[in-house]
Amino acid sequence: MSYDYGSQSLGIANPFRFEGALIALRGALLGLTGLYSLLQVAGLVNRGRELEGWISAGLGLLLLVWGLVALGQGLFKLFRFYVGRSVPASLARNHVDSTSKERHAYRSDELHDMLMGRKNTTFKEPQSLFSRLVHSLMPRLLFIRPVYRALTENLLFSLSVSVFMLLAFALAWFASATGLARLDNTPVMAWLGVILTLYLLKLWLNMRNPFRHFSRGGMDISLLRIGLLLALAILLPVLLAYVHRHVQAIPRLPINTLPYLLTLLFLAALTSALGLYLVMQRMRLASPQTEVSEHRNNWQKNLMPRELFIHLDSHILANRRFQEIPNRIYQNFDPSLQQEGGSEKGAFTGRTLVETQPVVSEIAHSAGFKWVRIMTTVLGQLLLAGGALWLASLADDLARVPQQPEVLTVLIMPSLLLIFGSVISTIGNAFWAEMQFRSLLLELSIEGTYTESRLSTGNSIYDSTRSENVVVRSNITPWFLLSNLLTSTFAVSGNMNLEQERYILSLNKADDTLAEVLSELDSFFASRQAIAGINEVDLQSASQIFQMNEQTRYQPPAPAAPLAVVAEQAAGRLAQEEKNEPVQG
Repeated sequence: MSYDYGSQSLGIANPFRFEGALIALRGALLGLTGLYSLLQVAGLVNRGRELEGWISAGLGLLLLVWGLVALGQGLFKLFRFYVGRSVPASLARNHVDSTSKERHAYRSDELHDMLMGRKNTTFKEPQSLFSRLVHSLMPRLLFIRPVYRALTENLLFSLSVSVFMLLAFALAWFASATGLARLDNTPVMAWLGVILTLYLLKLWLNMRNPFRHFSRGGMDISLLRIGLLLALAILLPVLLAYVHRHVQAIPRLPINTLPYLLTLLFLAALTSALGLYLVMQRMRLASPQTEVSEHRNNWQKNLMPRELFIHLDSHILANRRFQEIPNRIYQNFDPSLQQEGGSEKGAFTGRTLVETQPVVSEIAHSAGFKWVRIMTTVLGQLLLAGGALWLASLADDLARVPQQPEVLTVLIMPSLLLIFGSVISTIGNAFWAEMQFRSLLLELSIEGTYTESRLSTGNSIYDSTRSENVVVRSNITPWFLLSNLLTSTFAVSGNMNLEQERYILSLNKADDTLAEVLSELDSFFASRQAIAGINEVDLQSASQIFQMNEQTRYQPPAPAAPLAVVAEQAAGRLAQEEKNEPVQG
């Protein structure tokens, strides 16, 4: 579950309120209509219209269940959007939270390659002929989320196939009208219209999930397929006409499929126009940068390599957190030390890959995009509601099926509304659900060697304080790679609301952050001491002890002078007196 309570909010609002209100309103309308149909069953049965009664009961029950489900879905989107402190999903497997059920879009080695190679593996080269054609017409389509690319290719593919099949049908009609195929007085064109209508219904029915990439479903437009369709459009009418005249008469269909085909073409064009407009507006915001801030150096410092690793993990990387949320660790910082020649020298290495907590970033959509997104959602719900209500009104027509089989064609129009309503509502939901985040991705690789030496001070016999320490001289070669990521994910309603795959859209330089990291490392190196020092408190205490010792120390008397010294001093005084006597004459 993505919800982990914390008093500090991440500032992520519910993006589905408007859509949820419309879905709940549609659900309530369908539920009431289904309930009304169920209440009509008793009256129909009492009047002897048992078949209509059973059909009304079935349709009423269907609408009631359908409406309650839609009502629940809408209310679920309207309720509070719970966002914990562990969202969104990590880019790769997070070693800090290995029990999470979130889905990852990358592996840790892929992230390393992206930073090292200044590339973005999110953007895949188109493979099929049609996909390359679409990306050639819309070059910036490559630089948005893969689901938007799949949506664009699916819409253009389905629309192209629909137009192409209608042109093939028009070609067959032209051959019949001009007498080239000799289809006059045959039901061939009516059967071709029914076959084409059913084929296009199936085609757009597969678009209920328009974000499934069409190349995985086996759909593609190739030159061979185009040639086969053209040949089939020309030969199939001739073949059916031959069968009707010489093998078995084909039954006539009193059905005009032209209104259905025109309605289908109109809805297909409208759906494609709405989806492509939203995609094109989204493409304008794409900024596919792959820039990385880099720093390489060689340091010679007096410190143990493990102290550097501890400081990097517990201070430098921890200072980059957002709201004290733990960083995402994609590569554990497990330094290894290899000793050589006992314990006096050796080598060390370590690497880590860390992403800071992603911070939500508002998408700068244009006013036109917002209005079309609202229109798309409203239109999708209206088509779904209209199709369901139309279906509920067909009880009388469906009761006449044994007498008039052609009334089954009345199901085509409600089916069209339901199919395209589902596609349009799904498209609108995708553009409500996208959220973008900003985060820092840091990779640090450290290699080097170290040597040990012993340093002593205060070894004189007159010294009362002595310090002895083992000094480690490390030769360090660091390699910093830092980038400011713009990532995108799709939100859903439910417990796993923001634990879907998160994709990297751009990588930008983060020179300011890298400068801060290097400045913090310089401060750490400057604070290192190789010799045990004495602080001010120790010096004051030592001075007081010295003064007390001076005052309480015993002073012995001066010893007596030797006799030789006394005689010498007396002789000196006599000689001085003789020099000072006056001369008598």
